[in-house]
Parts: sequence; C-alpha cells; structure tokens
Amino acid sequence: MKFTGLTAIVAGVLTMLAPSAALGGADIHGFLQGNYALRAAGADCPPGFDCAFMRAEERLDLRLDLASEDGRAAAHARVDFFHDALRGAAGVDVREAFAVVNLGGFSARLGRQTITWGLGELVFINDVFPKDWVAFLTGAPLEYLKLGSDALLLGLYPSWLSFEVIAVPIFQPDRVPSGSPLFFFDPMPALSTRMVEKPAVEFENAQVAARLYRSLGRYEAALYASRGFYGTPAGRPEPAAAPSRLVFFHPPRNTYGASFQGPVAWGVISFEAGYYDSVDDRGGSNPMIDNPEVRGLAGYQIELWDDASAGVQYYLEVMTMHDRYRAALPPGMPARDQYRHVTSLRFRQFLLHQTLQAGFFVMGSPSDEDIFVNPSVRYHVADELWAEIGGNLFFGKKAHTFFGQFEDNNHVYVTARFAF
Repeated sequence: MKFTGLTAIVAGVLTMLAPSAALGGADIHGFLQGNYALRAAGADCPPGFDCAFMRAEERLDLRLDLASEDGRAAAHARVDFFHDALRGAAGVDVREAFAVVNLGGFSARLGRQTITWGLGELVFINDVFPKDWVAFLTGAPLEYLKLGSDALLLGLYPSWLSFEVIAVPIFQPDRVPSGSPLFFFDPMPALSTRMVEKPAVEFENAQVAARLYRSLGRYEAALYASRGFYGTPAGRPEPAAAPSRLVFFHPPRNTYGASFQGPVAWGVISFEAGYYDSVDDRGGSNPMIDNPEVRGLAGYQIELWDDASAGVQYYLEVMTMHDRYRAALPPGMPARDQYRHVTSLRFRQFLLHQTLQAGFFVMGSPSDEDIFVNPSVRYHVADELWAEIGGNLFFGKKAHTFFGQFEDNNHVYVTARFAF
C-alpha cells in the first residue's frame, strides 16, 4: 500500500471531519466480494505461469460518506481490503479519498477520485484518466477498470454553462499486462531486461484536463482538452546500436475533443471525437511512439421491449503520417493499419421480476480481425446479495492485435457480492 502526499492530506481532512459527522450526515456502507476466474483449457503454458486460475480474490469494500449540515462540505472514502490467493498476498487499496467544498456555483474536490469523461463503452477518447487493463482482462467486475487519480478538481456551474478543470500533479499510468497470469504479445522477446521510466515528478509534468459542457434542451454537448502523457507505455530498445534492454516510457500527449448525446426516435444517440497530438512524434517517423491520431465513435441505445435493452457502437482510429510510420518500421515488426475499425453490441434482458439479468457483449475489429465476447448471467438472491457467472473470450487471426494477443487468456469468472 502506498499513499501519495495528496492522499495523506485528504485522509487528514477525513479524520477532522469525522467528529462533526453528527452535525450533518454520515453513512458507512460497502460490500464483501469473492471473485474467481478459471482459464479455459487449451492454453500452452510456459514456465513461470499459473495456467489454471486467472484470479482468486476476496475483498472487503468499505465506503464512508460525510456531509456538513448545510451541505457545503463533504468527504468520501472508499477503501478495499483484499486477499489475493494466487500471489499469497493481502493488502489495502485506497480507491477513493477526497474532500469536497460546494459554494453555490463553485466546487472544489481534492484527493483520490475516479474520473470518467466521454461516452464510449470500453473505448476511450476524451477519458484520459488511468485504466486497470489487468483487472479487466482477468475477470474483475467492470467497475475495477477505472483507477483513481490524485487530483484537484475545480468546477464552475452557472445556469448556462458548466466548466471543470482537473490538475493531476503526479502521473498515474494505466496498469497493463506485465507477466503472470496473462499471456500477451511481446514484440521484442530477445530483450529480457526490462526497465520502466515514468515522467519525473515536476511541475511541468502535471497533467491538466478541462471540460466545458451544457444542456441544449434534451441534449448535452461538451468540449474537452488535456495535456499529459500516454497511459499505455511505449517501448524503446537501448542502446540503439546493439540493444540489450527494453525501456518502457510514457510519451507526452495533448488531446482535443467534443461529444454530443441526446434522444433520437426511440433511443439515445451518442457522438464523440478527439484529436491526439503526439508531441514527440508529430512527424510520424518514430515507430516506437504513437503517431498523431484522430478518433471518433457513434453509438445508439434503445429499449427493445419491457426489461430488455440494446446498444450498438462504432469506433474509428485514424493514424496520420502512416506512410512515414511504415517507412521507419524495423524489419520483422508487425505494422498497424492506418484505419482501425471497432464495432460493438450490448444486450441486456431482465427476467424473474428483475432478479435475473442475462447479458451479452461483443466487440470486434474488422480491420484487426479479432473479437472479444462477454456473456454473463447475474442473479439477485436478495436485495443485498447477487452472484454472477460469465466469460471473457478473445479470438484473433493475428498475434499482435489488441484482442488477438489475449486468445490464450480465455476464462470463466464467478463473482459473488454481499452489500451492506
């Protein structure tokens, strides 16, 4: 367990607010959870990998909400105590810990907080905040895909417009596969020495993101901008003449985007777009760093009949300077397509007086020729208790595409949660 200075400050604020909870409102709640994932048969297990289980974990999630009597001050903490049977380890995960001040049309929130922007489902354009891809790929509940950011959020909310700016002083990368229990594509297996290089903790490396949004009748439009770093690292062989190690680093990145959502016909339509300015490779001649990209998505959600809903989504990535990227690509390295298309479909049906939920999600890329399938069934035994069984299945024709590289990680997961 590690605390940043920012989180420690917020923990102190929570401690000071606790004695005054009786003057306002205090609420303690959470859940107990067991989460297990069994790898599907057929994987070719290399030495050092546990090929039987992808996940075997128990968690106690505790959440504390405090509020002053006048509603101007509040605090929230979410802490998970977990036991990881696969690694024989236990620990504490501070997922959120922040204090909030509300003064009419102005608010400030300081501390570890989960921030979600944009409209995409499992694709992210203007949501530039950290993700836990290992949790997603090993059968954890979807809420664990998002990681908290130690940040200061300032908001202005006049009646005609809403504006938010977020400052993240210490860069938080995505959590990406780095070894057991996941198999994944390694473009340079001969370089067994690996190093991780994070942006220095300096004022100029602080991540800043801003959002302007407002309602237009029944519709909502938003503009976004950010300055920071790619959450998923790039790889740099060193030394250049005769590489002996691979250094993972996070190149700087600026983003600019917009979104629009509202009712159309019998459902809700969504559009989102963004431009990724790859600061260190604007010319597109460094194949180890992402080229500048244009990203966009369109989605539509509809209620089909009573207790049944469906959503479809189309996502597109366009790499600029693709010719320069191809020309600079080292021999033997797989090349990315200039256009990456991804489509998805989600279907949900509630049965037995909404105690049983059957779900099906499929996401595939015609350009990458790979696909991800997630069927699931959840049963609410009581208001406080539910259990779910499902599968995460990956298929692909190429070993280096996003879903195709995880083909040997197909698994069945079981989750049970008791809330209190």
